[in-house]
Amino acid sequence: ALGISPATTAITLVALGTSLPDTLASRMAAQEDENADNAIGNITGSNSVNVFLGLGLPWSLAALHWNSAGITEEWKDRRWQGQRYEDLYLAKYPGGGFIVPSGSLTVSVSVFAVCATLCLIL
Repeated sequence: ALGISPATTAITLVALGTSLPDTLASRMAAQEDENADNAIGNITGSNSVNVFLGLGLPWSLAALHWNSAGITEEWKDRRWQGQRYEDLYLAKYPGGGFIVPSGSLTVSVSVFAVCATLCLIL
């Protein structure tokens, strides 16, 4: 009805489900403690877990999957900037593997950096 893709909806719900409880816990800690030590510790720990597990675990699983799968038709047919992985990477990576082309994370890292900076300022 709103034209939002299922992937975007899923990512948003997961983000809310992992961040909202931490936000409420930090708020309670900030309100009920004499100082903000527990709130800062909760925020730091929560962000660390979200970054290391939220990025590291899927990245590691993808790397293990593509390392064990090797060259498959799916791998060959993947595309980056209109070109197939087979044409771009097969000569350099004859065994296949988990490949993230450079430049593909620029937008994500930029958004993260801007949001993190805003959080530090506010």
